[in-house]
Formats: sequence, C-alpha cells, structure tokens
Amino acid sequence: MVIVRFEDVVKRININVDRHNTDRLYYVGGEHIESEEFMIHDKGLIKGSTIGYKFHYGFNPGHILFMSRNAHLRKASMVDFEGICSDSTYVVETKDESILLQDYLLIEMQSDRFWNWMEEHKTGGVNYLINYRTLNQYKFELPSIEEQKVLADKLWAAYRLKESYKKLLAATDEMVKSQFI
Repeated sequence: MVIVRFEDVVKRININVDRHNTDRLYYVGGEHIESEEFMIHDKGLIKGSTIGYKFHYGFNPGHILFMSRNAHLRKASMVDFEGICSDSTYVVETKDESILLQDYLLIEMQSDRFWNWMEEHKTGGVNYLINYRTLNQYKFELPSIEEQKVLADKLWAAYRLKESYKKLLAATDEMVKSQFI
C-alpha cells in the first residue's frame, strides 16, 4: 500500500450555479445529510425555498458532499441526483478512477481514522470547521485498485442490503398499521 495525501488523489468540484436561474431542482443543506450515511436521501426544492446567497455550488450524481462545519457530526455522503449546496459543503471526486475509485473514496471518508483526523485538525471556536487546505493534508493508505474494488463491492453490497431491510421494515410497519385502521 502507498501513503497518499488527499490533494494528490482528490479534487474539489467548483461548479458555480445561479440559484435563481438554474434547471437544477434540488438543494442539499446540512440538515439533509445524515451522519455516517453513505448516500444522501433527503433534499429540498430550490423553487420557493429561502436558501441564501451561499448556495451556489453545483454537484452531480456520484459526487461526494463533505460538510466542513462540525466535523464531529461525520457528514460526508454521495449523491445520486444533481443540485446545489452551500460553500460550507465541499463537493469532491477522485482525480483518476484508475488510481482511486470514487466508491472507495467515500469508504475512506467514512472511516474512523478520517473523522478522528478531522476532529484533531478542526479550527474555529463556536462553529468548528475544516478548511479545504487542511482537508487536502489528510494522509491515508491507498490499497491497489483491485483491493479497492473488492472492498468497495463488499461494502456497497452491505449498504444496499441495509437499505432493503429498511424498506422492508417500513412496509411491514405500514401493513401492521393498516390492520388497526
């Protein structure tokens, strides 16, 4: 395994979007990102919202959104839709899929070592944050692309299974409720 810096294998996406003049439908704020969750399931509609001027960064399916404020909340998740987010949310992706898989990048960003490092390197007083320059200095072991694929396949399969169980439990709950109506 090789030790790499975040900045060597990951890039920040800076797609500037005018929230008043866009065909993108959704925005993602901190309230939409669940702690330690692989995917973002919640979102808000841009039209009719009261989001402020800081919501101007665009993201696309497959991008990872990293909440730079309050790292102890562990909010870094992938999206499967396009939208916008604020400037306190970093939109990132791998620089080269032949070196670092996007699916593996998310796994690394969900690891305890990643969050512990973020917690140790946060700045600020009341509202702690991680500057992008600081995030870029994070170092981690990069397995071979083959190992990344094996690990990513297993973890994403487990994630899909968990999501299926959640849907099954919700459906069962609704069925039980219907018996008492």
